[in-house]
Amino acid sequence: MHSSSTCSSQEPITFTDPSPRSRNWTSRESSSGMTKRRRTTRRAPDSARSVIRNRAMSNRAVSNRAMHNRAMHNRIEVTAMNNPQVRMRRIRRVAMGSSVVLAIALAAAGCTSGSSSTNSHQALTIGEIFPFTGSKSILSDWGTHGVAAGLYEVNHNGGVLGHQLKSASADDAADSVDTLPAFRKLLLDKPVAVIGPFSPTIEAVIGDFGPSKVVDFMIGGSTQLDKMAYPYVFRTTSSDSNESVAMAYYAAKIKGYKTASLIFDNSANSQGFVAPLTAAFEKLGGTVQQSLTIVPGQGSYRSELTKAFANHPDVIFSSFDTQTASTLWSNAAQLGDLSTPWVGDDLQSSKAYAQAFGSGASTNLFAAVAASPSGAGYTHFLADYKKVYGGAQPLPTTFNEYDAIVIAALAMTKANSTDPSVWVKDVASVSSPPGTKCSDYAACVKLIKAGTKINYEGAGGDDNFNKYHNVFSGFSVVGFNSDLTNTNGTYVTPAQIASVVG
Repeated sequence: MHSSSTCSSQEPITFTDPSPRSRNWTSRESSSGMTKRRRTTRRAPDSARSVIRNRAMSNRAVSNRAMHNRAMHNRIEVTAMNNPQVRMRRIRRVAMGSSVVLAIALAAAGCTSGSSSTNSHQALTIGEIFPFTGSKSILSDWGTHGVAAGLYEVNHNGGVLGHQLKSASADDAADSVDTLPAFRKLLLDKPVAVIGPFSPTIEAVIGDFGPSKVVDFMIGGSTQLDKMAYPYVFRTTSSDSNESVAMAYYAAKIKGYKTASLIFDNSANSQGFVAPLTAAFEKLGGTVQQSLTIVPGQGSYRSELTKAFANHPDVIFSSFDTQTASTLWSNAAQLGDLSTPWVGDDLQSSKAYAQAFGSGASTNLFAAVAASPSGAGYTHFLADYKKVYGGAQPLPTTFNEYDAIVIAALAMTKANSTDPSVWVKDVASVSSPPGTKCSDYAACVKLIKAGTKINYEGAGGDDNFNKYHNVFSGFSVVGFNSDLTNTNGTYVTPAQIASVVG
């Protein structure tokens, strides 16, 4: 079991010194130069001594009466025990008292142990490792919204093997240094599964999930995990290498752009886009004029912008954090460079980027996000999301976290176990062919209980895990409406991506 029960603790016992004398310490220096300490005792006032004497006399009187009563009680006990009937009644009372004591002891033992009867329906914890602080804190909203929608779907359809799900969070601040402490903190909540971290920090802990026997569904498309070999780690988001191809396909095939410049910061996550994006754009007939790597958080990017726009590219491909975006696009506005379309990664779909871009965001700012804009799974997800967040538009990747929750719950159901070391073997089984397709939790559970092999088709796509625990999906390239919400976007299908990769 990944849960335990505890009893309420007793009030702490406080001991006080009844002495009316207060102890004080004084110091004096010896001839050797060492400081010696001696205790001095300050005598209590006469009034206090009088009270003490009276209390002492009273206590002696009470003690004498108690001794007398005990003696009388012992004489009565001896006389009574000589009577056989009295002796039998005493034996029965002692036996009954022992039974009561034993029952209390057993109850106390059960109260502090993880007994199955006590904890059979205790809520199961889903852990979250997201950057609630730091330069990429917007990602925490993406993660928590997806988890909340997933918990709603499972909990409102019977839970998992009689258990409801709850969440516990830890902040990695989008910094690899903080990720391992966040993971260790989360382990104290005994999660059966973890959602996150995102790509920027996953590699700091990716090797720790297996030894900890915790199943993880990481978020993001880091190309370094395209061929990962971690039995306890899965990814419901398509790789950045596929996202890069979608960006290139949108620019070259759908919009007809012929020339481009790349501006990506020096983080490993951003740099993972550069090679596959360049290769895909050139394969589709485009020309990359400049490929610039920038340092985040600089005071000016005018020189980099001058290089990027020297040959008047048709489009700019980009990836950097919001702080860098604010400075860079302010410089670009001064140089007149915001009239050119900018196509970025999924981060760039955030409202914060549109605000940094300014009034031209609704016409010239775009971002590729993993999405399946149609299908039963996506429609069902939208209904759940609306119930949790009202009319709010789903944030990027929320459908991926949602799918991860549902897949984990289905794997536990199929394995008939909440032990991660058991149900980890069923993650790929419940979401990959062959099997009867199902797109909502209740329908899938019904099939499992009927003994039918299922193939969950989720909100983010088919969720078919390959041997590297990765999925392959299409992407939508979204823009911004005048109120800075995302447009429906242009969908680049898995088949279109595969045509370039192949």
